[in-house]
Amino acid sequence: MRFLAAPGRPSFRLFSTVSAALLAAGPSPAEAQEDAAPAIVRPMVALETAVLRGAHFIADLEGGGIAQLTLNPGLQTAAEEALAAHHLPFGAAAVVSIPDGRVLVLAGYSKADPSLDASQLALRPWAPAASVFKVVAASALLQEGHIEPMTRVCYHGGVSAVLRDNLVDMPRIDRSCATLAYGIGKSQNAIIAKLTSRHLRPEQLEHIASAFGFGQTLDFDAEVEPSEADIPHEPLEFARAAAGFWHSSLSVLHGALLAATIANRGQMPAARIIERALDAEGAALALPKSPSHRVLDPSVAARVGEMMRLTTTMGTAKRSFRDRRGHRTLPIEVAGKTGTLFYRGRPQDPALPAAAVEPEDSRIGYSWFVGFAPADQPRIAFAVLLGNPVAAPLRAHVVARHIIAEYVAGEGSAKQGRLLARR
Repeated sequence: MRFLAAPGRPSFRLFSTVSAALLAAGPSPAEAQEDAAPAIVRPMVALETAVLRGAHFIADLEGGGIAQLTLNPGLQTAAEEALAAHHLPFGAAAVVSIPDGRVLVLAGYSKADPSLDASQLALRPWAPAASVFKVVAASALLQEGHIEPMTRVCYHGGVSAVLRDNLVDMPRIDRSCATLAYGIGKSQNAIIAKLTSRHLRPEQLEHIASAFGFGQTLDFDAEVEPSEADIPHEPLEFARAAAGFWHSSLSVLHGALLAATIANRGQMPAARIIERALDAEGAALALPKSPSHRVLDPSVAARVGEMMRLTTTMGTAKRSFRDRRGHRTLPIEVAGKTGTLFYRGRPQDPALPAAAVEPEDSRIGYSWFVGFAPADQPRIAFAVLLGNPVAAPLRAHVVARHIIAEYVAGEGSAKQGRLLARR
């Protein structure tokens, strides 16, 4: 979706000055919830009607009414421009505030099908979770398998595949030894596969995946199609699934919430995009409160978060966040996880977001980057997903860095404004 800062659009319903004032000064969700009745119907946003009015995005509600959205205009614009600048077949981004779950960015762009918007590109799991699923596997290894980030394993191969011999010790060719933490930072498939096969049972990984929301309907102010995780019991496919080779799908919003869970010490925030709302008669609506929920022990989440920092300091996203001398390129540290797979078009795989679009020679590459920032005191979690020609060099962490840089700039401007206001 590309939210427009245009003077108006034919489908958008104009509201009176009184209604606009209610949006600006009405109760916040928390205030409305304090006096609300026990059962409150959740209003749903018609995302296709969203438009920037002054300092806020507003949108129609399904069935009548209007909502002020939580979207941050600067970040939203930066995300849209970053996706559109590269003329991607498919791309989407989401940014969530920690710990309150306010959605600051929900963006989608498609050169292949310009009619697609964020409701199809950010709220639907049109791509495999790929190596992002390693975050789930690492969480399960720590919480259910009771191993540590520094648990070492010797391995061979695993660069672009997981084979049966990757699961067993072969001293003659196991010439590399490294830790689980290294396996996350470098996205080393053989490490994750071998540790999973030794320390986890399929039902344990299923349990953690379900706790993260796979196979579950996410509470949100617009319809979100559930991400799925089908964990095989056959040993090789089980190991492949843990390493991110198919068997799971993920929506962009869910990817941001997955990262937010790690950043929020194992507590998944409840995402929301409505700040305030009026019904069709102009009366302020009480908004239901969806509580956060516990996914992981806080100590497990903290250790997984530390492993995710390696992705940007020495791992697969280093080139976006470190210069050639190893110095960071942003004033804050970022934690994240990359993911890469290629479109196969098999019936059991996630369907591309445009049914009529079949990539030439099936050469679409999925590129993920999910994470949080600042790494030491997280304020935002994010997810970027690109569906790009395989030969294209662009990766999702490049786009994510652009969005994070905009966030840092905005925070700096806000801090300077607060300091000036105190003088």
